[in-house]
Amino acid sequence: MQEAKLAKEKMNGKLACGRPLVVRLASEKYLVESSENSAKAVGEANKLSLAGSSSGQMNRSAKIAAIKNKLKAMEEESHCSKKQKRVDSISSTESFNTSSVKR
Repeated sequence: MQEAKLAKEKMNGKLACGRPLVVRLASEKYLVESSENSAKAVGEANKLSLAGSSSGQMNRSAKIAAIKNKLKAMEEESHCSKKQKRVDSISSTESFNTSSVKR
């Protein structure tokens, strides 16, 4: 448990692909997610009751929103990994060039 807390302290807030990491213990993540989901559910229920929508439409809208969020996350992840691959290939090319110059 101490190692996990130490790792959390060291990694939380570090930048990855220009964005700060948010590191939590698994138990903390569960508490945060459940409270966020409760707040979202209440907010969505209020919106839907005001609009007169059925639960079928709510499920469909929620699914669409989840898919859009997943696509956005995948695009950002892909963009970040492409940048890293470019940096790695440039680094390997530079090291190859410097090693051939030494000969």
